[in-house]
Parts: sequence; structure tokens; C-alpha cells
Amino acid sequence: MTLIPVEYHGVHTAGPEQFTCVLLRWAEQNRILPIWMSPLAAAELDIRQGGYTPRRPGTIDLLLDLLNRSTGGVTAVNIISHYEGVFIASLVLADGEQLDARPSDALLIARALELEIHVEEDVLNQASFFVSDDVLEEYFGLRFDSAPTTSGEELSASGDAEADADFEQMMRSLGMSESDFFEGNGPADAGPESDSGPDDEEENTEKD
Repeated sequence: MTLIPVEYHGVHTAGPEQFTCVLLRWAEQNRILPIWMSPLAAAELDIRQGGYTPRRPGTIDLLLDLLNRSTGGVTAVNIISHYEGVFIASLVLADGEQLDARPSDALLIARALELEIHVEEDVLNQASFFVSDDVLEEYFGLRFDSAPTTSGEELSASGDAEADADFEQMMRSLGMSESDFFEGNGPADAGPESDSGPDDEEENTEKD
């Protein structure tokens, strides 16, 4: 298993249905990995990222307290699997044990403990995609200034026609066209994020 560090770039919404996701970036390849999750999970991640501290311990606070007392705490957060739009994360504990987790919970823990997030390389190759710098800046308020395409070349969104096809396929899997994906959706400053696919059964379990 090859784990690659990724950058965390906050909670965003996409498309007319306002699906929520966290954007992770594979900097070395300039690729974006969206982690889709339910609005409830995204909202909690977003408000905690903004500095909110609940007056009473929440589920994540209780989990961290139990892990600290019983195992010495969490030492790493990894995303290790992706199948049919569903991601599986792993919490690596100080005693060497690993616990499977939903990405929403794993990301909450990573942000709470200021841990770097790593993603299995196969998952990145399967589920990440290119988005042009201009699109990222216009709709998500992000810019990474990747290398420009040589003057005179025909431009695609990413400079890679195959990558654009992958991106289009991802959007169609969400029931959206390219115009739907960006229609009326400006930069997201404080919107909720997402975990796995928006049609993932996790959304139902989050609401239980």
C-alpha cells in the first residue's frame, strides 16, 4: 500500500442539488479528490473548522477521549478504499491497531488533531481528477497556479483530454451535466462538505 499526503481545501457545494463535499488535493499530480458526504456531516466539519467548540462533548469528542485513554490516541488518518462512490478511511492508533471509519468521521478527527491526511495511491488514481485553475478559482475560491499550457495548444479544462473525460464521467454519475455542475455555484466559504457519493447510503445513516 502506497499512501500519499493530500492537502485539505475545505467544504464546498456542487451542482443545482448543492451536493456537499470536501476537496482534497494531490499536489504532486495537481489532481482534486472530492469526498462526498451528507449535509449533516459536512456542516459539523465546517463549523468545527471555523473554530466552533460544542458546550457538551459530541460523538467525535467522546471517541477521541476513549481512544486517548485506551490506546494512546490516533497517530494517522488514511483513506484506503473506494468502491462505487463509497470511501473507507482508516484510523491508525498509537498501539498499532487500525480502525475502519467513515471519511466524515476520519476527516473530523484529522482536523481536530491537526493530522496530515493520506490517501492510498490506487484510490487517487481511480477517483481524483484534474480541474483547471480558472475553474477552481471561479467556483471554489482556490488557485494553485499549475504550469500553463504551451501557447498555441488547444486548451481543455485540465490540459489533458483523458482527464477531462474522467471528470465528465464523474459529474454524470452524480446526474449532472457540466453546465449543471457550475450553474449558480460561486465560491463556497462556509458551506457543508461531503463524504462519499451523494447517493451513498451513508447519508441515510448520518440522519438516523
